[in-house]
Amino acid sequence: MQKKILFTKLISPSILEKEFGNNVEVLCKPTLEIELTSTNEILAQLDDSVHQFIVTSQNTVNAIQELELNGHFFVVGKKTAEKLKAQNKEVVLIEDYAEDLAPKLISGNYIPKWNFLCGSSRRDLLVNELSKANHKVNQIITYQSKQIIYQLNETFDLYVFFSPLSFKAFHQENKIPESSRIFTIGNTTTSAIKEVYPNYEIVTAQTPLVEVVIENIKKYINDKK
Repeated sequence: MQKKILFTKLISPSILEKEFGNNVEVLCKPTLEIELTSTNEILAQLDDSVHQFIVTSQNTVNAIQELELNGHFFVVGKKTAEKLKAQNKEVVLIEDYAEDLAPKLISGNYIPKWNFLCGSSRRDLLVNELSKANHKVNQIITYQSKQIIYQLNETFDLYVFFSPLSFKAFHQENKIPESSRIFTIGNTTTSAIKEVYPNYEIVTAQTPLVEVVIENIKKYINDKK
């Protein structure tokens, strides 16, 4: 019997076809809608005297693609860094998580002033850690994340989540059966889910990439055959 998978964000049909073929039944139903901030609004918030930029999301990269921002970029996420480099922006530091980036910024030989290009629902961790170390952080909202609330009338064998906010949107109207398996893109998302489902088994991507999540799903399905 085919496994049924719910992805709570849009995944390229070509990737799904390549990775799963007709072996599974997949529904992609996003729980977040992203609205990019206009370039003029972003420019208005920038501190022009600061040439160090923190970027933690691919959405931010999309929002600043038309802007010439000269300086050094400090990045969370390999894909985010790749996209910035494709825009000819100078990436000097890449970490998988904000928890790993913060101490590097504090202990590194950097000017303690930052333009933090972030989303409306960004976590407080980076700002808190940098502020405690007397770094000045200018936060610039580059995109808004709006929750999409819906109720499903079916259940799935596998549920896949990509951010804490995405899970919280889903959880407002839906429950996950105990018999289902949950997959996440990283530790932060897993922590948010464990607050609601502390005893459920959750498979967390060791590197926060969609490709790693899909590999984990394929391995799980193959192991169950």
